[in-house]
Amino acid sequence: MSTREILTLQFGHYSNYVGAHFWNIQELSFDYTGTVKTEVNHDILYREGQNSKREVTYTPRLLLADLKGSLKTLPASGGLPEDSESAELLWDNVEKIEDPPPAKNEYLADIDSEGPSTEEKQYNLEQDVNTWTDYLYPRFHSRTVNIINEYRHEDENESFDIFNIGSSVWKSDFGDTFSDNIRRYVEECDSMQGFQINFDCTDGFSGLALSCVEHVADEYTKAILVHPIIPSHFSDNNPSTEEERDKATLKDSIRLVNIALAMEQLSEHATFFVPLCTGERGWRKPGKPRAFDYINYNPELYYHSSAVLASAFDTLSQKYRHKSNTYTLSDICADMTGYGRKMAAASLGMPFALHESNYLIEFLNSTTKPIYTSITPSCKIATDKIFQLITARGIPENYLKAPMKEAKEQMNLPAYRCSNVKEMFELYFQANNFLSATNVTICEKPLELKTPFPNIFSDKLNKYGFVKEDDRPEKVESCAVIAGYHNGTFISDMLEKLHREVSRIKFAKLHKFKQEGLEAAEYSESLNRLAEFKDNYEDDFEL
Repeated sequence: MSTREILTLQFGHYSNYVGAHFWNIQELSFDYTGTVKTEVNHDILYREGQNSKREVTYTPRLLLADLKGSLKTLPASGGLPEDSESAELLWDNVEKIEDPPPAKNEYLADIDSEGPSTEEKQYNLEQDVNTWTDYLYPRFHSRTVNIINEYRHEDENESFDIFNIGSSVWKSDFGDTFSDNIRRYVEECDSMQGFQINFDCTDGFSGLALSCVEHVADEYTKAILVHPIIPSHFSDNNPSTEEERDKATLKDSIRLVNIALAMEQLSEHATFFVPLCTGERGWRKPGKPRAFDYINYNPELYYHSSAVLASAFDTLSQKYRHKSNTYTLSDICADMTGYGRKMAAASLGMPFALHESNYLIEFLNSTTKPIYTSITPSCKIATDKIFQLITARGIPENYLKAPMKEAKEQMNLPAYRCSNVKEMFELYFQANNFLSATNVTICEKPLELKTPFPNIFSDKLNKYGFVKEDDRPEKVESCAVIAGYHNGTFISDMLEKLHREVSRIKFAKLHKFKQEGLEAAEYSESLNRLAEFKDNYEDDFEL
């Protein structure tokens, strides 16, 4: 059976926060004993190689981009031991003048020391994390990290905040190097599925990522799944003076235009794209944080909110990484993009909090609210006339229903005839989604919540993430999760809100965009194409 490899691309600081959690989840779930059954084919996202000592390496098939000054303790070489050794040999006879390396926090120091397990200690990562590398567990291949040296992270004087700036950077040597690295990864693959691309869509990384998406679409006939990501918070969202309010309004407008330009171009070049944000609004400001039962996260901490999105991304991607599933990236894109509807919404239910003494049949029969929450901005997911791909993980079969001798009223429910978790979810969605098509994937293993995943779960949960019947103290070690992609006419409302918001901005006020080469006619045409794209979601089809 072929591996069906995927190349992952990450653009932007917040997307790298999400990526750090995602890759942590992958590597901290690896089994090195050979005694644990694995459901995921890790070779889809990872590549095997050798270092200079002919030792086997296993690293993500990943390219990421960020600005100068964002890495802190992670070397641009990716951090594998041979990278630093090779550098020492190359520069042996040259005097080096460099800043002292940033101090590592306790968690990173413990990883390097290979001492006691990090699971046995309590860390204060809420205070210690200043960038995504401060909790990054894995190390990367030497070609993975790509730094834009012309712009510095958090530099207000020359900020990387305009779509067209990112487009210009792609046309420089950076784009040549990045595209060469893509080609090298692709040439290593035997039977490539395609690309999964996450990027910050509110700043210059939107233009950089879209230039890359266009390049990939032109050069490779592979599926391109894209998640444009909006951070959960911006530091200027709480202005206290009139001057700060004026600056914040301008920055909100700039971010909104970047989002709109990205969405319009994604509608042309991506195979399938799904905007993500833990804020309810997303357009102009993130808005109120999405609420999840039994989770208490701080949206102002990227370390927290990015963990929520990474959990969704890990669960959603199970569908094309699962050993038992024949679904591919191309299948997902084909199933979800009929009628030119390339954009969809995503949902997350975390934890899927059954009571520890209850059964799934009781939970699904009695619940009166949705079992998931939208994580797509300005989007309420409909229940009728939709296409959806659902993935549920971590619900044991013995939680399905009571044995016949104890079933009592359960036996009167149609769902009692279901023989497994998959059948019961299929029946649930059939009953709750009128004129809809649902594909359900079930994974046995839950989401493992190992350090440095943030401690954002309620103390009402047991270690498996189910609701406790008493007050015994337990640390949540894993949890059941449900996540989905959803498409239908309801997406039209989301696009309408985006188009309406961005249309209120007068081009004459977008001085920096004009300085970077965006013309009024080009801008107007982009907004017109965005409006035309919305027409694909008119309610004129039948399932």
